[in-house]
Amino acid sequence: MDTIQLQVSKRGQTSSPNSLRREGKIPAVVYGAGGENASLLLDAHEFVRSGLASSGAHLIKFASDDAGLDGDIALIKSVQTHPVGRNPIHVDFLRVDMSKPVQAMVAVSFVGKATGVVASGGILQPIRRELEVKALPDKLPDVIEVDVSELDIHDSIHVEDISVSEGVELIFAENFTLVTVTPPVVEKVEEPEEELEGVEAAEGEAAPEGEAAPAEEGKEEEKPAAE
Repeated sequence: MDTIQLQVSKRGQTSSPNSLRREGKIPAVVYGAGGENASLLLDAHEFVRSGLASSGAHLIKFASDDAGLDGDIALIKSVQTHPVGRNPIHVDFLRVDMSKPVQAMVAVSFVGKATGVVASGGILQPIRRELEVKALPDKLPDVIEVDVSELDIHDSIHVEDISVSEGVELIFAENFTLVTVTPPVVEKVEEPEEELEGVEAAEGEAAPEGEAAPAEEGKEEEKPAAE
């Protein structure tokens, strides 16, 4: 996994988090690996531009004017986002020891064209887009690729089917489904309702052969003239 350098600074307690966000900053904290807990401040534009706001594991090296932070290596533990704008508003970093394994969530990338999609019009249905792994920090994969080419309709790939590189261990308690191919959605065409039998002929229509047409309402039947 590549290491991304991120500029950070110590955060004081004088400014409120909301005012810092209006200035284009993101409040954050870092903890773990025997180091001191510290409140940080990040540049929001740099954080997003570096791809750190996306899901998956990212190994980060702090660059800072503060000697207690400069050079520290960390993983993102969690990112809080705004409920409407979805922009990051707070970040928790976990400081790591490069000599000790860590557990982290790694993004999954589905590659290839599933047979059931190409040949039968099925739909590729991802169930999980991240997997938890355990590895030394520098062995963490950037992404786990899963080939779906052989999947036909109703086929699926489970976590036990996944291969990872040496030194990386998948963490899971049950053999859950990662991706499947579902049948194509067939739109139901409603048949027109059949006309009811025995409907009386509309006014002005000729009566069926052999039947007398009904007399018009209000008119008496004409009598033959007297001889």
